[in-house]
Amino acid sequence: MLNPGVVYMLTSVVLFAVAVVVHFHTSHLSLPLCSVVTALAVILPIAAFVNAYVYPNLLRTSHACADDAPTTTLPARLAPVILQGLQAVATAVLAALLLQGVVPSPALDFRLEHQWDTLFAARDGRSMRLVQDTYRCCGLDALHDRAYPFGAAESCADLYRRTEPCMAPWRSAMQATSAVDFGVVLAVGLMQILGLLMMRERTAWWTALRTQGWKQGEPADEETGARQQATPNGYGAVRAVETGPRAAADWNTSNYQ
Repeated sequence: MLNPGVVYMLTSVVLFAVAVVVHFHTSHLSLPLCSVVTALAVILPIAAFVNAYVYPNLLRTSHACADDAPTTTLPARLAPVILQGLQAVATAVLAALLLQGVVPSPALDFRLEHQWDTLFAARDGRSMRLVQDTYRCCGLDALHDRAYPFGAAESCADLYRRTEPCMAPWRSAMQATSAVDFGVVLAVGLMQILGLLMMRERTAWWTALRTQGWKQGEPADEETGARQQATPNGYGAVRAVETGPRAAADWNTSNYQ
């Protein structure tokens, strides 16, 4: 049976790699997507994997602390809940920020306009030319709208024989990039929910990362065996019937008495 722990780890690595590509693609095309947001999207899959990996140990420690000293170990008892809550909040915030770049809106057009105007004001010809050469376009809203090269004898449209402005393809790149990062964040959130549900069912799905021979029913079987060993021969318990010389000696003694 394919171990869920290994699948979780491999999926986290794939999501991390995708987020890294998106981060550098955003910087390469000067897209108006905050670098902090894309960097956090890179960190999130790895942080989520580490959080899921340590969660069973933290949960076991919190239960032990609750049994030993329920009033003096509050941080240790709340540690698993706090970490899972922080991950959920970070996932929700990143998803909301990235969704703004996916849905077409005047705000999205304003962000693109502001970004292009910033590049033009800074005379960042390298970044502007990279966008124009990537999408074979000139200017933003029109062919002569803040196009590169600046103040040349021939305009970009005449020099490169281009007929399309850059707004439409640049907007599509922004939406596609935001959508990919949004998918990464959404996948991390779904994996967190799935992991918590699996742990709730008491499955030892992380043991394959530490030991061999993962079985879904191991924890329940071990607990059942432990309860059977701990059952005392108290009041109401049926004592096992003994046979052999010792049983015969006890029977004779009771008859003589």
